[in-house]
Amino acid sequence: MRCHSRVRSITVAAGILAVPVGLAAQSTLPDGPGREALKKVCANCHEIETVISSRRTRIGWQQITDDMMSRGAEGTNEEITALVDYLTKSFGKINVNTATAADLRKTLDLSEKEAEAITSFRQQSGGFKKVEELEKVPGIGPEKLRQIRSLIAFSQ
Repeated sequence: MRCHSRVRSITVAAGILAVPVGLAAQSTLPDGPGREALKKVCANCHEIETVISSRRTRIGWQQITDDMMSRGAEGTNEEITALVDYLTKSFGKINVNTATAADLRKTLDLSEKEAEAITSFRQQSGGFKKVEELEKVPGIGPEKLRQIRSLIAFSQ
């Protein structure tokens, strides 16, 4: 299934310039393996802003990619793997109820002590349902939680 590329006219000092919708977002995407796969696989049907507007866990990115492939998106297995890896790294969330301390440290930019405190508290309490519950973890203050809130998921 191919989608038609949409074009937006932009007024320039000397006239009109036709620019594909989403071009600005494509030029500001973080570098890394999978960036070109994102442009190739997703940008044929969607504006890049639409694709990256919501953060998802790795499972969430895999599910949405599988759904798009079932609807006709085209890409090799290698491109899809690179795409999911890229989206997870650049626009992902992490499930604080299942992540290892190492993954929490890397994704949330936590110290080893903070990451270990989360996993230890999680084991004792049975998990987290909302960000406010993370405030009970010793060593994780409200300011730190405010900074990382958008990167935290509680399921998938």
